[in-house]
Amino acid sequence: MLGAVEDTTRSPDPAFEEALAALGAGPAALSADEARALDDAGYVLFRSAVDPAWLKALRADCDGWRADGEGGAAQGGNQQIARLGERQGALLRALQWPRLLAATWHVLRRPFALGAVAWRCPRQGLGQQGLHMDWSAQGEPGAFHVVTALWYLDEVTPDNGPTRLVPGSHKLRRRPPKDLADPSSRHPQEITVQAGAGSVLVFNGHLWHSGTRNQSGAPRRALQCGFIAREHRGMSCTAVDEAGGLPPAARRVLGSAG
Repeated sequence: MLGAVEDTTRSPDPAFEEALAALGAGPAALSADEARALDDAGYVLFRSAVDPAWLKALRADCDGWRADGEGGAAQGGNQQIARLGERQGALLRALQWPRLLAATWHVLRRPFALGAVAWRCPRQGLGQQGLHMDWSAQGEPGAFHVVTALWYLDEVTPDNGPTRLVPGSHKLRRRPPKDLADPSSRHPQEITVQAGAGSVLVFNGHLWHSGTRNQSGAPRRALQCGFIAREHRGMSCTAVDEAGGLPPAARRVLGSAG
């Protein structure tokens, strides 16, 4: 683990906390071990979090979006989702998942909103990135500003593009050195995450991380979503206003109301 820097920032907001509780994302949604992992290592892996029917629906959402070509596929297989509609029910369920919201609250310690949402499906030979953080904007230096989650729709193996992380690097509160931005570079403390289909990786967005190359060409579909501290709400690039059926509590937490 890398050196620790204490984060004591917390902004009370009773209405927001009530909305979290209404969604089942109160303090009991996160175990002590899970909270400790987020604090110390900067990430937590929820294994077998998605039941088979939900997983099937998420895969259908992902494959349908890719077939439609909505958002456009980036070189590494990313497709940004600009707006969420009624047809993406399985995806909307993921964004409201209590343990994800509880983990986000634990890291950010203040109200937040939905940030970017994308499908990430690296094709064979693609997906390798340099180590980076998911936050580069200004903000209170004693606070964390973003949380990222990856919903793995396929088994993640050592050779189909696992996520790599540097445990504890979020405590440094700075971007990796320039030499680590080279996709071929390696950090001596980095690890890769292998997980079964239906697992969810949630990490502090200040953690140094990256995608890796899909060498085998086996499918490695994932839903990637981010949450940002509410004061940065204007930076969100995914709108939920058109999503039908969202309860008021979800609209408040995701940022389309309140």
